[in-house]
Amino acid sequence: MVQQQSYDVVAITETWWDDSHGWSTALNGYKLFRTDRQGRRGGGVALYINQTFDTVGIETKEDGVEYVWGENLISADEEKAEVLNDYFASVFSEEMTCLQDNCPPELVDGVREQNGPLIIEEVAVRELLKCLDIHKSMGPDGIHLRVMRELADELAKPLSIIYYQSWLTGKVPDNWKLANVTPIHKKGAKEDPGNYSPVSLTSVPGKIMEQFILSAITQNLQDDQGIRPSQHGFRKGRSSCLTNLITFYDQVTCLVDAGKAVDVVYLDFSKAFDTVSHSILLNKLAARGLDRSTLCWVRNWLDGRAERVVVNSAASGASHQWCPSGDCAGASSVQYFY
Repeated sequence: MVQQQSYDVVAITETWWDDSHGWSTALNGYKLFRTDRQGRRGGGVALYINQTFDTVGIETKEDGVEYVWGENLISADEEKAEVLNDYFASVFSEEMTCLQDNCPPELVDGVREQNGPLIIEEVAVRELLKCLDIHKSMGPDGIHLRVMRELADELAKPLSIIYYQSWLTGKVPDNWKLANVTPIHKKGAKEDPGNYSPVSLTSVPGKIMEQFILSAITQNLQDDQGIRPSQHGFRKGRSSCLTNLITFYDQVTCLVDAGKAVDVVYLDFSKAFDTVSHSILLNKLAARGLDRSTLCWVRNWLDGRAERVVVNSAASGASHQWCPSGDCAGASSVQYFY
């Protein structure tokens, strides 16, 4: 009956077992943990734990109570993908969204008209296509980077037209908003979904468009002095690891050489890409004077994004997502927010 019902845990008390009963206590598909009463007959406890649980063994607490601990391990790639996708989606809150229907109209109605149209030249698109790394993974659309790079001359003109119309109308194609997420283990137990970072693979044509949006946002930041000189992350020619550490080390050594004390406080924004409020972000973009068309494009880009986790070619169902970690437009937007 136990095997037919596939119970996770089966407990038996008053087993009256001793060493002579080892042959009759086995149960297929279960691990047995037992404690027999010593010195006389009677008593005894047996626990049958389903083998799908990674049971470690029996341990005894300070008060003498024995317990069995372990974890339920998942082996199927489809189940792994669903568990990881559920965790990544749980970080996102619907309160952070600012959908097209309920975004304050003053976000776009109150901003200034752009000084000039975003320049998306055919030659610039061609150069970006020819610089594609063919060894990187494809996006959800399945377009291989080698194909796009080798057809750069043929694709440059139609893509430049699509990009300009996308910016002009503030409309982002739906397939540019879908991401395949690869979970990357950071540290700690690999069985804990919280120890993985989501790395998104989005549409390659969409990422090229983001390069132009990134250029417009970066130029706006520089003109409006929206980024301090101390900012190193997500800036061209700088690195949050190399140049940031060199500058920091130089400042600290100068203070130490001068005999001054140095206190260092490290801060980390947990889930920075997933927990940014859309409405606050868009308000900040508008307050910085970002042109109307680019602001509309970013607003549409934030709306209706979806992700699915892929583990060894097995994909989860799609769930809502704020912005894919590592995307150009997302990185620049996070700078605005923080």
